[in-house]
Amino acid sequence: MKRPLKYGALTAFGAHQYDTWVGDRVVNRNLRAVWAAILTTYDYKFCLDAKDPNSASQVHARVAQRWFDVCAGNGGLYIKLGQSCQQLNHVLPVEYTSLFNQMFDAAPPVSKEDVYRVFAREFGGETPESVFASFDPTPIASASIAQVHKAYTKEGKKVAVKIQKPYIEKQIPWDLRCYRFLVFALEKIFDLPMYWTVDSVCKSIREEADFRQEARNADRARLGLPKESTAYIPEIYPEYTTKRVLTMEWIDGVKMTDTEGIKKLGFSVPKVMDMVIRTFAEQIFLTGFIHADPHPGNVLVRASPQSTSEPQVVLLDHGLYVEANERFRKEYCKLWRSMVLMDMDGVRDICLSWGVADSEFFASMQLLKPFRPSKGAVHIANTTIDDILKMQLGLKERVKNLLNDTKLVPRELILLGRNMNIVRSCNKAMGSPVNRVAIMATYANRGTYSLNPLAELAERQQGMKDQTNSLISEVSQHFRRTYTEVAFRAQLLLIDFFYYSTKVLQKLNTLLGRESKNFEELLEEGIADTIEAKLGFRINLDDKGHAFG
Repeated sequence: MKRPLKYGALTAFGAHQYDTWVGDRVVNRNLRAVWAAILTTYDYKFCLDAKDPNSASQVHARVAQRWFDVCAGNGGLYIKLGQSCQQLNHVLPVEYTSLFNQMFDAAPPVSKEDVYRVFAREFGGETPESVFASFDPTPIASASIAQVHKAYTKEGKKVAVKIQKPYIEKQIPWDLRCYRFLVFALEKIFDLPMYWTVDSVCKSIREEADFRQEARNADRARLGLPKESTAYIPEIYPEYTTKRVLTMEWIDGVKMTDTEGIKKLGFSVPKVMDMVIRTFAEQIFLTGFIHADPHPGNVLVRASPQSTSEPQVVLLDHGLYVEANERFRKEYCKLWRSMVLMDMDGVRDICLSWGVADSEFFASMQLLKPFRPSKGAVHIANTTIDDILKMQLGLKERVKNLLNDTKLVPRELILLGRNMNIVRSCNKAMGSPVNRVAIMATYANRGTYSLNPLAELAERQQGMKDQTNSLISEVSQHFRRTYTEVAFRAQLLLIDFFYYSTKVLQKLNTLLGRESKNFEELLEEGIADTIEAKLGFRINLDDKGHAFG
């Protein structure tokens, strides 16, 4: 009996060592994640007492720390998972968001030897010094799947060289299998619709790991920028780009959330944030080709080369994109337009065609604000504590019953939602300098009738321009557009009125020496204690008292 145990222990130890030193830890990492999921299930099924805030807070803190350790220890795609948790600061308890805020600094670089090994494999055995005029082996940035080095081409161009970390290629297939298993298991355990998202997420991650796809995304996104755009996408150098190495134009700038850096450049923070939101609104509502990872490190601000007195927004890291088909783009524009106009029939029709049963809750998820048709047009003002409380208290049941038929749900919503939430999170982190909802709604209105520049380009190339509209039809459409445009603009003016009223009130309070808070902060502070008593945790209450985004 002792001998089999001895051999079993030796075999297990040998397998562990092989996986650690040769197998890129693919087994160890995923076993750690599965074990964490088992403990998490036990905590929330048997240890959480929603009626006891202290007990609930302890469970949240314990689970958050467990998953932070898993993400930081596993690295790779798990770092990206941790960063996503931090950006869900309008949903997750503060125990998660405060801890996972550190995850943006938790992607350590790999060694010089690892970098050179990957580079040699991609460039036929050559070193970076033989391909470039100069190459700095010390990375300037390290992310979840790659790190960036500064270099100069032999033509004298300053470039950023993005090199994939060596273990990513082997880890991704195993990580995605583990992800599929965990989502399937959690769907069954907590009885929530989750697994329908898996195929799209896995496809996107596999594409993100191929830097040739990132180069194609950057070129296509650049084509979609309007001539008057204040955004810029750096040039990609295909002769220095492979599946695991990408070389692009070097850009000097500051992160979009670096308010002090923006001010030092001589630019207005509200103006910059307005440009950022308009840039992504153009992608979402006009071209349907959408950057799905616009976190602060991927959006820089610099002085425009054309006019140094004007800011320019620079979009980096084009690995994770979603391309919406024309039908979805138009329907999504109409959804936003219907929400602003309080056209509940329009909202319900679109939701039903997408397999969504709870149109009001779905609208709230898209606006990232409580949506109450009975209140009229204002989504930013006139929202009471009871509105938000009811939305939060019924969260699980509403999510459970949200989707009627997951086969009908447009997969574009998954990554589009990621973009919207990251932009919302950044706007809030900067003190909500602009009216995000009104800007998005304006572009949704434009997108309802505008031609997609990328689709139009494809039509021109294929000689398929449609000229079948009759004169009578065009005149009829013109009058309908004019009427609805007037109504839409009136609703936006009402939204803006309440938004700027809160700004004026803030200024007056500051001048009078009173505590100054914006409208959303006043709502957040008022609901935090009530929700904590009902749910057992404080929704997104950070050190500044912010609770609901």
